Amino acid sequence: MAEMVKLTLRLPAGLHKQIKERAHASDASLNKTIIEVLRWGISQNTTYKETESEKTHRVIRESGMLEPLGPQWLDGLDDVPDITHEELWELTKGISPLSDTIIEEREPRE
Repeated sequence: MAEMVKLTLRLPAGLHKQIKERAHASDASLNKTIIEVLRWGISQNTTYKETESEKTHRVIRESGMLEPLGPQWLDGLDDVPDITHEELWELTKGISPLSDTIIEEREPRE
C-alpha cells in the first residue's frame, strides 16, 4: 500500500456539499471520492482558463450561495405563453425600473 499523508483541508461549504452528494451517489466514502476527483483532475492534460464569468459562477456555486431551481419553480408554467423580447418591452412601457422604485421607497440616509 502506498504511503498515506493526513491532510486538513478547508473547503467552501457548497463544494463540500457537492462532494458529499457525489460520495453518497456512488456509495463511496468522502475520502475516496476526494482522492478520485483529485486523481482525475491531475490526469487531465488540457489547460483551460476560466473566464471571469465562469469563475464568478463557480465561486458562488461552491460557496453554497447558488442553488439550482427546483421543480416547484416550473409548476404552472406549461400554460403560460412564450413572449418575445419586443412584446415584453411593449408590455412594460411606462413602468419605472425596479431600481427607481427601490430608491424612492428607501429611508433617507443620514
